[in-house]
Amino acid sequence: MNKQRDEDSYYRRSGSQPVPGRPVPKNLGQSRGGGQRGPRDYHVDDAALEEIDDFRPPNPKNPLAGAKPAVVLGAFLTIAGILSLIIFPFLPVSFPGWTTAALIGVVFLGLLVLFLQMPSKRTGSGDGAQV
Repeated sequence: MNKQRDEDSYYRRSGSQPVPGRPVPKNLGQSRGGGQRGPRDYHVDDAALEEIDDFRPPNPKNPLAGAKPAVVLGAFLTIAGILSLIIFPFLPVSFPGWTTAALIGVVFLGLLVLFLQMPSKRTGSGDGAQV
């Protein structure tokens, strides 16, 4: 059989009977000669695109601007102490023996300050699952 004739008969046959579980095309018979709509027949609704493009992301603020000074100090001590413990052994300068103990103390002091800044009571009656 001829390939063109096979395709034409397929579209005529499949376009005349809707397939169960699939929506019936609105413009039955306008595309592909016999019936079914394809991906090139899709048209974008401009009004829907304008609604989608209406979103404006919020301008992020400086995270340190509204933070408590004790929280910033505790975070700085913890991070600086850990980074110093990692970097100091690779430097070509010899440090006194108490330097490692002092840096470990600085890390623990920073963690203690952060721990003390945690709220002691919950605010609100929710279970925390909020969006």
